[in-house]
Amino acid sequence: MAECGRVGPGCGWARVVVVVLTGSVLAGCVSVETIKKREKESEGYYQQGLSVLETDQQRAFVSFQQAIQAKPDNYDAHYALGSIYFLRGEYDNAEREFRTCVKLDPNNGDAFNFLGRTLLMQSRLPEAVEALQKATILPLYANPDQAYANLAAALDKQGDPQGAVRALQSALKIEPPKVPRALIYFELGRMYMRLGEDGKAREAFAQAKVLDPQGTVGAEAARMMKQLR
Repeated sequence: MAECGRVGPGCGWARVVVVVLTGSVLAGCVSVETIKKREKESEGYYQQGLSVLETDQQRAFVSFQQAIQAKPDNYDAHYALGSIYFLRGEYDNAEREFRTCVKLDPNNGDAFNFLGRTLLMQSRLPEAVEALQKATILPLYANPDQAYANLAAALDKQGDPQGAVRALQSALKIEPPKVPRALIYFELGRMYMRLGEDGKAREAFAQAKVLDPQGTVGAEAARMMKQLR
């Protein structure tokens, strides 16, 4: 028989240890089930928000908030919520959501692009440029021309039209394009005008006209060409 002061098969201490370990295992199982339940609940709220986003933005807004409450690291819900804040002009709140997205997925170009756009709207130009430059170099980002276009806008506002030209030229190299090429050529023409390079400006505006012959961008490009020497 095992003595009371030692741990043996018949000792009460052994039974206590077994009970404690068993309880810990069960608690772990409950925790896993709870996590799965919350993930499912969060995804349900997120999908609900997507389904009404075009018809009832406020309802979608609430659904995305509920998705985040159920699962605070739901990237998609934070991104969707940030997009709504951006559309509403609530840039401080949008910035918070997109910064959360960047932390959750630091390799996601869309998050850096939207963060950069948000900072640009707040005229926080050095921060905007930094975020947008990060977006352009992420290897798995499918739409870098969006980030290049926004980077060009930030550099232009920062007083660097030559940098803006380089960004726009990089945007033109992306295939397939996400940003309409006519718009990129139009902005490129504006930058060349600012630099006093009227020949290059005329070529860029002409490209915009060809790509959008009946549209607003083409018409504006034709108007700008009349101002060239």
